[in-house]
Amino acid sequence: MTKKTDQLKYGIQKEKKIANSLKRMGAKVDVSSGSRGAADLKVKFPTGRKWAIQVKSTRSGEPAKPSMKDLSRLKISASKSGATPVVALVSPKGVDFVSARSGRKLNPSSKKKGK
Repeated sequence: MTKKTDQLKYGIQKEKKIANSLKRMGAKVDVSSGSRGAADLKVKFPTGRKWAIQVKSTRSGEPAKPSMKDLSRLKISASKSGATPVVALVSPKGVDFVSARSGRKLNPSSKKKGK
């Protein structure tokens, strides 16, 4: 197995882990096939809020930052679907969800509408 293939499998594994975590919070999650789209995950929370997530992961230190081109594609794609563009930075320490527009940290919502 090449290093690139190994890294791709690692990334897909992390995408699935985040998807499962968000599903446990009650969100509906679509996982992009083949990592070709602007967003790896399309999420709809019970509150109605939608996120388009690009997952960036690493085994060591800090996760890779998305390129300016990737961020632009994510923002455009998210706007078309009425979603918030989000980058999920995955490291051995955990996952940080960050707004692709403002750079501020976001928390996935697990509260239902009206509760």
